[in-house]
Amino acid sequence: MAAVEAWFLGGPVDGRLMPVEATADDSPPAVVKLPQTGVYVGASHLAAPADEHVYVLADRLDDTEVYQYRPPASAARD
Repeated sequence: MAAVEAWFLGGPVDGRLMPVEATADDSPPAVVKLPQTGVYVGASHLAAPADEHVYVLADRLDDTEVYQYRPPASAARD
């Protein structure tokens, strides 16, 4: 699996460098979706759906792709 190094800005993984799987033509993906992970603890017998954090390819610094967090539409209206 080919990967590119990516820097994530904003959102829950702000400032982290992580590898991102490249597309079939070895280019970085335009969008990276990171599912929320963790343990569910709550009063309800049904867990809420997992959040998906969306990052959009924004720039390139040296050999590192830069992804910017895109908040959900509901958060942008608040």
